[in-house]
Amino acid sequence: MAHAPLGIEVLKRGIVFIDLATAQVVGLAVILLDLWLHKPSWIVKQGAAFAAGIAIALFFRWIERKAPDEQEAVIGSSFIVAASAALLALANDPHGGEALRHVLSGQILFASWHDIAVFLPIYGLFAGLWLAAPSLRTGTGFFVLFALVVTASMQLVGVYLVFASLILPALAARAGKGYIHWRAFASGALAVVAGILVSIASDLPAGPLLVVCFAISAAATRLLFRNVQNGF
Repeated sequence: MAHAPLGIEVLKRGIVFIDLATAQVVGLAVILLDLWLHKPSWIVKQGAAFAAGIAIALFFRWIERKAPDEQEAVIGSSFIVAASAALLALANDPHGGEALRHVLSGQILFASWHDIAVFLPIYGLFAGLWLAAPSLRTGTGFFVLFALVVTASMQLVGVYLVFASLILPALAARAGKGYIHWRAFASGALAVVAGILVSIASDLPAGPLLVVCFAISAAATRLLFRNVQNGF
């Protein structure tokens, strides 16, 4: 549930599309690497993915410092450019549609325990630093931690689900001018459980279905607690 606190921080900063842009840039790096090297080693692939994620995060941090009024425009433009570059790169690839679908919507039900275990240290590192060093939640530290988590998550669940799992639970947690964190965790957990169960029962693709479940769960949470004061 590393996404819940990150999503709340993203909303506080007003940079909603940073998750889409970061995930899409990482996806583009993975696509290009697969095209250029053809089945690159796991170490090379992860090195390229995390390098791309941290590089774009540091770029966004630089924009935040130099041109904060243009930050959201630059982030949105980065997403569009990276998405368009991915389409161009895969235009003549016979398996391009499948590769793009994997980047966008992921294959969460087919992720093995080994796949999950590989990225667990990243989430563990994030949790430890987030709790033990609150100063890292600001400035460059936030952007680097954000990039690490998004890079890992994008490879497991895809761009769309990364965005949904960051932003929608955070919206569910909004109460007045503040955020109630447990609501984000509860809304996100409910969406994941419901989405996976419905996907298995209906044989519908898990990624898009989970996005819909995150939206329904967030809306239901906001309606349920619409009259409750911030301190609840």
